[in-house]
Amino acid sequence: MPPRPPASPTSPDADLRDTLDLLSQVVADISDRLDKQGHALQAIGNTVTTLATREPGTAPTPDRMADATARAVGKSLLPSLHKIVDAMEELNGTKAVLRDRWRIVDREEARLGRWKVEPWSVVLGIPLALLLLLALTVPRAVAQTPLTCRATGGTWWDESENYPAACSFNAD
Repeated sequence: MPPRPPASPTSPDADLRDTLDLLSQVVADISDRLDKQGHALQAIGNTVTTLATREPGTAPTPDRMADATARAVGKSLLPSLHKIVDAMEELNGTKAVLRDRWRIVDREEARLGRWKVEPWSVVLGIPLALLLLLALTVPRAVAQTPLTCRATGGTWWDESENYPAACSFNAD
């Protein structure tokens, strides 16, 4: 039987080989992590046993082991917990200061009358806005069909060869 040629980099054999290499690396990495966790758990167990048996004349019972574990965890986590609590208290104080400052700004603006709505601006503004809107939209709407053009007094010019259909108004 003749020898097989080496697989090309894009062949399924090469892809399978690459996949198996990646899987072996992942398994090795997970194994290393589990070994590290096992060592850490062993160290914690040894520390707890040592702490539980330090007290003279006591045997390591589950209650004493739990108590020793709670003390060890508290000893290592309490400084970080205190930092977090202090930071949260500081943030709450900052939030209260900002809230007070916004209240002061609102009171000052209300005192200056910036939040008041003047009745004359509403009475003049709404009709003016409506008039402007109608002035822009009505001529375009009227000029769309012959019926609306003639109804408003315009002359409708049909489409011809040179010109499109149009509506014209004369100022006679």
